[in-house]
Amino acid sequence: MTKTDKYIVFSILNVVLTITIIFKTVINFYLFILIISLICFVVNKLIDNKVIMIKNRDKKYFFSVTFPLIVNCFFLINYFTGMNPQKETYCFKNMISEIGGRNSHQKGKTTYIYLSENAYLYSYMTRSFFIDYKKMWGNNQITYTFERGIFGLKTIKKFQFTDNENCPEN
Repeated sequence: MTKTDKYIVFSILNVVLTITIIFKTVINFYLFILIISLICFVVNKLIDNKVIMIKNRDKKYFFSVTFPLIVNCFFLINYFTGMNPQKETYCFKNMISEIGGRNSHQKGKTTYIYLSENAYLYSYMTRSFFIDYKKMWGNNQITYTFERGIFGLKTIKKFQFTDNENCPEN
């Protein structure tokens, strides 16, 4: 397998792991970006000072393939070591999206939701669903099943949309 082949295979693996595992982890988006940026900065300085030995031309490969794979493996281990399932139920409202140009303008609901009591306010992936909108149609309540992994991060194992007449109107 050539280096280009490895680049392609591991890049695809990183994208799949990010979508399937990291997006199911309850984390503060801003804190996550800050921590990853700081780690990249520190590792870059360690590579420049030759504390971490990487060939100069492999630095790009390290930061585009190896480092994301290490981060994904951290979240993968946390996800699969989850225990003590706990259910949390929230009422929700859909986000309204506006699309179109000057002559054509449309509004519609999206699969991004606002949870009651501002739950998981900065955990965008907890409130975003890349699913068919029809699964959410007519429902106003969501029940999550969370587990806490070995590294202490909560992960979403299941979710279910239901209709509850006690939830406020959208």
